Amino acid sequence: MKTTNALLLIAAYLNSTAAFALQLKYFDIRGAAETCRVIFALGEESYTDVRYKIDQATFQSPEFNEAKENGDLKLNLNRAPVLVTPEGKTIGQSKAIERYLARRFGLMGKTPEEEGMIDCIAEHCRDVKDSARQKGFSKFTRNKTDEEKAEARKEWFESDMPTMLMKIEEAVKETSDADGYSFGATTTYGDVAIWALLRDCFPADAEDTTKAAEKCVVLNAIADQIQSHPGVAKYLAERPDSLW
Repeated sequence: MKTTNALLLIAAYLNSTAAFALQLKYFDIRGAAETCRVIFALGEESYTDVRYKIDQATFQSPEFNEAKENGDLKLNLNRAPVLVTPEGKTIGQSKAIERYLARRFGLMGKTPEEEGMIDCIAEHCRDVKDSARQKGFSKFTRNKTDEEKAEARKEWFESDMPTMLMKIEEAVKETSDADGYSFGATTTYGDVAIWALLRDCFPADAEDTTKAAEKCVVLNAIADQIQSHPGVAKYLAERPDSLW
């Protein structure tokens, strides 16, 4: 009888803990939520990682559709990801979630000025990703031939991306106080953004990205520092395989 009661108490405790944990809701892929998951790994706070399954044959997600119908995603215009706080507040937009988590875990500096400078580094990284999309060489690009996409890809990785990365490299040299950090001498959101840019790209782009960044000693040291963090390393080793 005592054993049964003890088990019931443990189960009740676990259920109550889960109920008050942050919930990140996204598809069962890396995509727009993976940087958030890595920030959670840095913050070492438990959370509920809700993943909507995607049918690989139809690319449909009944779980996602159900979440829309239930109103779970209404505040994010029926899109994912969303973050639900322990108080039941819903935050949408992946970058807003990233910044919320970065502040929560002390990754945005100590003053508004430091936060602004760290955020600037993250925005530089977003500029690179936006420029790659605008270049139009991905498999999702529909208005170009395969030959045109191949030429655009070659130009991006051999010229455009290395140029942009070197500009970020020079900027970060002005804000870094120690090897492996983009601002000051502690881990920040800017470091995570650099890691995501250089290390968490599409597998098909990994080799070309590494080559494009080969002269960026400072940026590579920052990406390596994030990758080697015990919490991040554990998450990366255990994260599920995904389509992208």
